[in-house]
Amino acid sequence: MGLCQPFPDRLIEDFLAAYNGRDLQALEELVVAPQIEDLVAAAYAGRGVFDDVGDWASAAWDANDRLHNSGYSAFHPSKNGFQMLVTRKSDSLREAGINSVSATLNADTDGCAITSLESAGPVQAMKTPCAFYSEFADVADVSKVVPRDCADGSGALARSNPVIAVVDESAVIWGGDRGGHFTFGDIAMDGLLLDPGSVRSSLIGAPPDLPPFRATAGVWTGEKLIVIGNKTRPHYDVVAAAYDLGTGRWDKIAFPYKKWSGFQGVWTGREVVIWGGPDHSSRPYRRGVAYAPSTGTWRRTSPAPVAGRWSHSMAWTGTEMIVWGGSNADSDLGDGAAYDPLTDTWRKIAPAPLSPRQWLPLTWTGSEVVVWGGSSHSKDRADGAAYDPATDSWRKLAPSPLKGRHYHSTTWTGEEVIIFGGYNYRRSFADGAAYDPLRDQWRRLPVAPIRPRFLHAATAIGGDLFVYGGTWRFGHIALGDGATYDSDSRRWRRIVPNP
Repeated sequence: MGLCQPFPDRLIEDFLAAYNGRDLQALEELVVAPQIEDLVAAAYAGRGVFDDVGDWASAAWDANDRLHNSGYSAFHPSKNGFQMLVTRKSDSLREAGINSVSATLNADTDGCAITSLESAGPVQAMKTPCAFYSEFADVADVSKVVPRDCADGSGALARSNPVIAVVDESAVIWGGDRGGHFTFGDIAMDGLLLDPGSVRSSLIGAPPDLPPFRATAGVWTGEKLIVIGNKTRPHYDVVAAAYDLGTGRWDKIAFPYKKWSGFQGVWTGREVVIWGGPDHSSRPYRRGVAYAPSTGTWRRTSPAPVAGRWSHSMAWTGTEMIVWGGSNADSDLGDGAAYDPLTDTWRKIAPAPLSPRQWLPLTWTGSEVVVWGGSSHSKDRADGAAYDPATDSWRKLAPSPLKGRHYHSTTWTGEEVIIFGGYNYRRSFADGAAYDPLRDQWRRLPVAPIRPRFLHAATAIGGDLFVYGGTWRFGHIALGDGATYDSDSRRWRRIVPNP
């Protein structure tokens, strides 16, 4: 029969309309699967396997189950259908203290008919991702498929893409995403103060009277943690706040603009400077702003001599903010600029001996900015270069022993740049390598005792690498553990916080 036209939009729309409209006749015409596997149904039916669509639908409707489309993938691994990303609510879930869950349904198709429908991936509860598996662990279909994430440290402190800052010998980890295919994301609004050496940790509560927001910049000023990000709904308004570790108090910071997202930030010792990103349109900004905590005032930076962008990278050298790479609405970028906050002036930096790319970090070694990896047009890169601001010149790095990747971390320990984790469109990584800029040499790190991951936080504490959180696959439950790597002993140690 070929594909349903248009595919898969029509199938999804018709399926959701029939399901939420309680139209069994339309649903039976659309779904002809001889058996349906639905793990979420274990919450109200005590099982996850059903004889046909009528058996499945009647159990769901009795529990007032509702489906909401939060996205789709045109083809799942069988190549005969699509993946439907859904959020769900039901009376049974609410009675268990779960407001909504995120799940994935694989659908095989023949024309405009769904011939197979089954759960794929984890069921994630909003705010407490593993709650579904703990609440319904007595159901056989649930107990046999508990995700490794839930059995291995991914509790309330699990998150991907948090901000991280160093306070003395401890790391402050705040915000991030708990995972799942929720329409507006499952944003974490709390944090953790963790000493990796002693594994002592304490919680940082949510800022009062502030809406949920995704933190994209986080800095430690020496007195306070400042986090800046944007709301995910209904508008991408910027939210900024300062946290005093001594008093445990949050203070809201007024921001001079409304909608803005995708920016990056650095701490200069006097100001937080953020730059780049769009107003959630296709027009990325060339503008930046700087905030001085001592006076509580913002100022607008002069226009940059390079195009606006997002998914770019920034680093602070001690005198300048270096911006490089990223993407605009049309293409990936391979140029950069340096900004001096004291004089409010920019300069273009020399062209890099690298192809344009995005989704990679920059690392300052004290004399050079090191660039490695990244992605361009769905192709991952495994090369790198180092930029010397004093001479405005680049040099290529020796070939790395690592495969190309993006969403990895790079950290300067005082002697080496350590690259860890990342993603290459097919898999995530738990390997890494250390680069010695004086010798232009690489060495492989031993495999870390934690799951492969990307979008994790990483920093150097006392000369050791510390990584935390992240996820091993898009849409899956975030990871709630971390590890330290001792460059002297060249050994890893896994860390699971227990506040």
